[in-house]
Amino acid sequence: MNIRQRSHLTLVFAAITAVVSASAATNIATATTSTTTNSATLAWHAGYFAKNMCPKDARSFAKRALENNSFVAIYTTPNAVLGRSGDWTTMVEVSYTPAQTNYSPNQISPVYFTVTGTSADSSSAESGRNRVRESIVKQRYFDTC
Repeated sequence: MNIRQRSHLTLVFAAITAVVSASAATNIATATTSTTTNSATLAWHAGYFAKNMCPKDARSFAKRALENNSFVAIYTTPNAVLGRSGDWTTMVEVSYTPAQTNYSPNQISPVYFTVTGTSADSSSAESGRNRVRESIVKQRYFDTC
C-alpha cells in the first residue's frame, strides 16, 4: 500500500468516525426532542367584550375577577393582568384598552376587555376564561370617575 492509498484510507476512516459521532449526537438530540414533544400542546380560548366604565379602573376589575376565581395575579402591565391557577395548570390573561382613541381616564367610556385562557387541558382553559369573563361582566360599577 503506497502513501496515497494510506492517506486516503485515513481520510475515509476519519470521515466514518465523524459520521458515527454526528449520528450519536443526533440520536441524543432526538431523544431530548422526543421527550419534549411528548408533552401536551397548549389549548387556548379567547374572547372580547366592551364594558362602560372609567378606563383607569380596568386593571382593578381584571385583578378582582382573577382573584374571585382562584387565580393568582403573577404579572401586571399597564394594559393587562396575567393570572395562574393554584397548581399552575391554567393561565388566564385579561387585557384592556379604551374603545376610543380620544378618551379621558376619568370619564366613563367603553373599555374593551380581552380574556384568554391557556392550558394543556382545553376544558380548563375554556372554563377559566369563561369564569373570569363572567366575573368582569357582572361586576357592578358604582364609581362616577
